[in-house]
Amino acid sequence: MGTDHSQKDSTPTLIGSVQRALRLVEAMYAEGGATAKRLARVTGIPLPTVYHLLRTLSHEGYVQREGGSFRLADDLPLAS
Repeated sequence: MGTDHSQKDSTPTLIGSVQRALRLVEAMYAEGGATAKRLARVTGIPLPTVYHLLRTLSHEGYVQREGGSFRLADDLPLAS
């Protein structure tokens, strides 16, 4: 008996919150920094979710807040 691999079995499991966080990082990189409202607008991520993700990214050292804008940290805490 052969193994039946359906499309569902070959589709990777993706974590939506990680995808949204990466979209924010990409938007901050492209914009050079932006307000949470602007990031929500350009990414299509709801504003409350943007705030939660930015808080987490800030806590982990990936994002810096300057006044009302958020930007990527100068020294990202990536493994060397």
